[in-house]
Amino acid sequence: MTRSAPRSVPEPDVPPHLEPGDVTALDDATTAGVDLTGAVVPGLREAQIEESDLSRLRAGGGDWERVTLADCRLDGADLANLVWRDGSLLRCSLREARMTGALLAGVRLRSVLLEGVQGTLTSWHGAQLRGVVLRGCDLREATFTDTVMDGVLLEDCVLSGAQLSGLRCRDVQLRGCRLDGVGGVSGLRGARVAEEDAIALLPALARELGLTLGG
Repeated sequence: MTRSAPRSVPEPDVPPHLEPGDVTALDDATTAGVDLTGAVVPGLREAQIEESDLSRLRAGGGDWERVTLADCRLDGADLANLVWRDGSLLRCSLREARMTGALLAGVRLRSVLLEGVQGTLTSWHGAQLRGVVLRGCDLREATFTDTVMDGVLLEDCVLSGAQLSGLRCRDVQLRGCRLDGVGGVSGLRGARVAEEDAIALLPALARELGLTLGG
């Protein structure tokens, strides 16, 4: 039975009352129910943060390794040029977050909302996205090499110049997206693409197949 990509994902389960968070106590620990709004966290190791508010978090240019975030808000966070290896995002929201140039190597996302994210030049090499909604995101020249998308909706996103080689799609839907100049377009095999979006893929398909368009 074919499933369809989700139109929405659950909001993070963040309690209304949170304790102040201590950024110096996050490494090698599980932390829950804390307020880290606006915190500066450029480096994290072996950390698990649950049911917490990380809105406007500042991790630009940082280095995270084996970091898990579950039921967290990262709205307005600055993750530009962050190098994040082997991490997980579970039931998290990233609204208007800045992720330009971020490297998310092997990061696993499940039930995550990315809305209005600035994600140009991001690298999703080996990442796994399951039950994820990307809405109104700027993903120009992003790289999705060996990325797995399962039950993913990309709506009103800019993917101009994105590299899709090795992308694996299952129950993926693209709607209202800009797809001009994408490379490795065969990575979209199995995805559902709106008719108006598919027209923009013709030049990329022609290049990949060695076809010449026109009379």
